[in-house]
Formats: sequence, structure tokens, C-alpha cells
Amino acid sequence: MSRIIGNVGMLDLTEATEESVKNIERIDNVGMVLYRAETAHLLALLTNAGNIGKTLEIPRGYRFFKGTLRLNAEYFKHKQPENVFTYGTVIIDRDVSLEAFEHSGLHMAVRGEVYVPKHLEGAVTASLLKMDGAEASIQAYQSELRFESGKFRLTNAYLSSLKEPRYLVVNGVLELEKDLDMEQFAARLETLHVNGMAMIHEEQSPYFYDKMKSINGQVKVIPAGFEHVTKTLRLNARTIRRFADRKLYTKHPIVLDADVTREAFSRAIAGIQSSSIVICSEDIEDLVWERCPDVNTEIVSYEQAFVFVEGEEVWSKEQLLALKEPASFIVEGTLILEDDVTEDVLEAKLHSLDLFGKVMIAEKRIKGVLYPYLRSMSGSIIVKGTEEKFAGIGNVGMLSL
Repeated sequence: MSRIIGNVGMLDLTEATEESVKNIERIDNVGMVLYRAETAHLLALLTNAGNIGKTLEIPRGYRFFKGTLRLNAEYFKHKQPENVFTYGTVIIDRDVSLEAFEHSGLHMAVRGEVYVPKHLEGAVTASLLKMDGAEASIQAYQSELRFESGKFRLTNAYLSSLKEPRYLVVNGVLELEKDLDMEQFAARLETLHVNGMAMIHEEQSPYFYDKMKSINGQVKVIPAGFEHVTKTLRLNARTIRRFADRKLYTKHPIVLDADVTREAFSRAIAGIQSSSIVICSEDIEDLVWERCPDVNTEIVSYEQAFVFVEGEEVWSKEQLLALKEPASFIVEGTLILEDDVTEDVLEAKLHSLDLFGKVMIAEKRIKGVLYPYLRSMSGSIIVKGTEEKFAGIGNVGMLSL
């Protein structure tokens, strides 16, 4: 049976056959294709693949290993000579001596990173160069290695738990606690290495970059004095009281209810830096503009009532008619209008439409009804049944055929 597959990070053809390749009807894009000399001819059969970033041949006679391969002194003491091609990370422990490594008979080719103790850096580098290192990145360390994965928040408690300096590797998202003791940070970390994204506060930058050896990803800096808001923030007259002259940094929406007065907003919010939207009443719109200097911030105001659609919501004729007054619809997720929603109902209950996501409608003519109400239009209006349907496998990290 043929298959349609989305984007593939790595396509493994090392054990593939002509039959397994021919079963692929289409692949959108492939980051890298891995193959052996015996399966090289199958590359020519990938005619239905989109862009292929790179192809890489596993050397003849090499055992393939994917993931994290950790080698300690015991491994070198008992292991027989072998050839290993690693796609991922190789860690060589500090207890491995130079003599043990040189006499092990281990031949490595690595597509990824090799963490190696300082006293083995030269020998490992020479070995990889000799065996065609396959784009290995060598990271030499002196202190004990420590790995963290996923979303990792570096706190004072974590630093206090370290009895000696560490070489810290984060695979995922690293976030530095706002009140992190940066003197302790400097003392407890030998080096910092991030594969992913780092989120830091501006005042932490000198300490952070001093320890940062490399980053495969990006660094986001929260401006000095700003607080990081990590989810949609909705404030009313009561909840806004907990803020006092605060500055907010976020990539999520901020929603201000109609009962937030000019005085309350002025006392609570000193600044907003956002790459998302701020929803507010027309009464305080000018104040919100003053506090949002970033041109990337979308400010959406409403006159009386509003409906904010963040996820997916289905609205029927009955629900629309239940609105006491025409409302401003602000759609960041997906708004699905049921088939019984008619032109006269929309004209009676829709005040404006700010579209950042999707609106699903039953008939084409409803598009013509909605357009006069549009204020922001960075989303799309889709007639039900015409949306593109993907009948296959979604994005795949690694696919073996």
C-alpha cells in the first residue's frame, strides 16, 4: 500500500529495499538521507520526495548507532576492536585514559557531537579526522558533565545542589530564573552548551555569554525590568490590582476586560513588549498604545462586547442570537460557524472581525457577508469541505524504510 508522508528529518535507507521505497507515494521534504553502499541505488527511486537536504553514506564495515553512546573505562577495558558510526551524541567519560583509548581499536565516525575529557581531545580529534569524522563537533570538558532535556528552568536550588562545577548541556529550552544568583551561576558552571533555545533576562547577559560555549538554536533576551508572561493573560478590574507599575514581556495574548478603567490600567501596567495581541476597550486604547512601543504588537480594541477565540470554537445561530449586543470577534484560533448561521444573523450580531486564525463557513457567500466587518486580516476564511486534507503520515523525525 502506498504512503504519503510529511516532512522527514532523517530517512534511513540502510535496510531498505526497492519494494519499501516504491511504496512511498510522496514525501514532502527530507532533511538527510542515510544509506549504505549496498542501498545507494535506492536514492534514484526517491523521485517523489521534495527537497533533500543532504545524503550521507555509512562507511562499509561500520555498525550504525543512533542516539547517545556513552563510553566509560570499563568499555575500553573489555571491548574488542570495532567500527561504529553514530548519529547523535558520543560521550567519553573522564575515567578513560589516553592509553586505553589509543589501544582500544575503536574507530568512530560521528554525525553529531562528541563530548570528550580534555586529556583525550587531541587523540579523539586525530582519530575522527583519520576515519573521516562525518561532521563531528568535539566538545572538550574538564568538570563533570550534566545533561538536561526538554524545558529546563535553571534555579538557585539547582545550583545549590551542585557540589562541584559542572559542564551543563541542555537539549531543549533553557530558562534562567529571574532571581538567579549569577555569582553562584558563575561559580557552579564551568561551561554551558544549549541545543535549542535559551531564555534569559537582559541583566544576566554578561554572566550567560561568559559561560556559553555554543548554542545550536537561539537566545531570547527579556528586556531589563520586564516580567516574562508565559500564557494568555486576562485581566479584569479585580485581578489587575495585583499589578503595580509592572512591565510585561510575552508572546501570548493579553486580554483586558471592559471594566478595566484608565486609572487602574495606568497604575498597574508600565509597559508591554509583545509579539502577540493586546485586546482592550476603546476607552483605554490610547493608553495601551503608549505602553506598547514594539511595532510587532497587535492592539485590537472593542466598543462594547467581544468574543476572543483562542482555540477552536463552534458557534451556531442560536448562540449568536443570544448575544445581547453586536460583538467584536477576535479570532486567533479557529471559529467554526455552523450551517444554520445566516446572513441576517451575522449582520445583526457581528460588530467587527479581527482574523489572525481561521474562520470555517458553510457557504461561499458568507465570505461576502464577513468581509465588510474585517479589520485585521492575517488569517483565512475557509469554506467547509474545501480545506486541504492530508491523508498520510505527518512530520517524522526519523523514518526507516
